[in-house]
Amino acid sequence: MTSTASLPKERAARAKRPRHLSEAMRCETAFRLIVSECLEDVATHHDATCAGDGIALHQTRVALTRLRAAVAFYAKMVADIEWTRLKSELKWLSAHLGATRDLDVAIENAKGTPDERVFTAARTEAFAALQDALESERYRQWFDAMWDWVGSGPWTARQDPLAARRRAVPVAEFHARKLTRWHRKLTRKSRGIQGMGKTKRHDLRLASKRLRYAIEFSEGGLPTEDYAHWRDIVKQLRKGQQILGELNDADVQRALIASFTKAAKPVDERVAKHAKLHARKKKGRLLRRAAAVYRRIGG
Repeated sequence: MTSTASLPKERAARAKRPRHLSEAMRCETAFRLIVSECLEDVATHHDATCAGDGIALHQTRVALTRLRAAVAFYAKMVADIEWTRLKSELKWLSAHLGATRDLDVAIENAKGTPDERVFTAARTEAFAALQDALESERYRQWFDAMWDWVGSGPWTARQDPLAARRRAVPVAEFHARKLTRWHRKLTRKSRGIQGMGKTKRHDLRLASKRLRYAIEFSEGGLPTEDYAHWRDIVKQLRKGQQILGELNDADVQRALIASFTKAAKPVDERVAKHAKLHARKKKGRLLRRAAAVYRRIGG
């Protein structure tokens, strides 16, 4: 295991650059700026995350989610064999971050209950594994390789005419087309939300995050009047993300309780029945609110 200090100093300490997209900018330039910002955010929060700071951990997860959204947005331009390898390593890292973050949320939601102690103990174990991962040579190599891929990965060297055209397309043209496509796809995906199972709701939540981040990436790259329309959609996406997040947190908490308290003494059946009924009513209210939000998103 290497220490936190083994991270490249020039990268970990580098000041965050302002990201300025313009309508005429080439897509390859925009992609590099967006992903570099995400990686800089990861570096900025690395030490605090290793020290156990829950907010820094959350910001690291956000940065990595934004990174994945950027790669998905530009997938046809940048997908190559190196990204396939890097994505596998990112999945490993995200699993450690997610396990600890889920327990942070569960602890907050279980304040003052017997479950809080169980979740706190589990969090200690999950964080130790996360800390080992973040201070490992495997992490350092992934982080370095991500920078190298963004700057000079195989996607940058493709010489066929189609690849060259994709790299050269102006941001305004590509973003307008891609945002419209993602928006239509999300609108279709959100239909029937009140009857969705948790897997489909989770997929909708991820798609909502990606569209929101893609819109935020587009600031400066679209005409002002066009971006104003997308900015209004972002406001609704934030609401939808919050509602779906509450539903997801409840699903995760139930799963954690089931996995960590199997040997626990059963609670009073009347108490359990009351809690279940309360959870069902709350879920119904949240789904009705989510349906209204996604109708507005669909326009």
